[in-house]
Amino acid sequence: MNKIVTGVFVLFILTLSGWSQDKTARDYKIEAAEAYNAKDYVKGLEAFEKAIVLYEDAGEIDTSLYFNAAVCAYKSDDYEKAVSYFTTSLNMGYKSCSAMLFKANSLRKLEKYDEMEEICNQGTATCKGSADKFNEILLNYYRKEGLEIYNNAAKVQAAATPLIQSDKAKYDSEMEKVKTEFRRALIWLNKAKNIDPADQSVNDAIDGANKVINGQ
Repeated sequence: MNKIVTGVFVLFILTLSGWSQDKTARDYKIEAAEAYNAKDYVKGLEAFEKAIVLYEDAGEIDTSLYFNAAVCAYKSDDYEKAVSYFTTSLNMGYKSCSAMLFKANSLRKLEKYDEMEEICNQGTATCKGSADKFNEILLNYYRKEGLEIYNNAAKVQAAATPLIQSDKAKYDSEMEKVKTEFRRALIWLNKAKNIDPADQSVNDAIDGANKVINGQ
């Protein structure tokens, strides 16, 4: 009988010990920070998320957790989750300018350019110290879009050139298409020029497009 009682008591103690070893939100927060410092961003994200759940279950909010979880998500290429957590961080007013910049880059990675452009414009207006970084994102986007359209139109122009002698009507038709595309390219290229007036590739493309459009 004593052996049975002793066995039950030991089992009870072991069970209590197991309960006492359950991790707290703070434990997960420390674990997440250690993982982040070790550049294990997937583990860091997982730990930050567990800490968030435990804090929320207790009716508490630690604003730093959402931002840090977002950074881990970004660095582990989980851009959808990064956008979600950075949005939460922004709504909480925590490190707003950094959150905006990270969110803009996350949207760029996801090729959600309209949303990216919107938040970059917001960032340049409200985060003066980071305006150059937001403008750099926009510049790269505008230049890429503009030059891609311009270069494709230039290829059509080059292919149409031999038609000047052999089929003038066809040549004129093709060149109207080229002019339309150059005008479309100019929308992007002029946006890029507004950010960096000295960008040579942008200026050359603008000059080339205008010469064709104006029949020079």
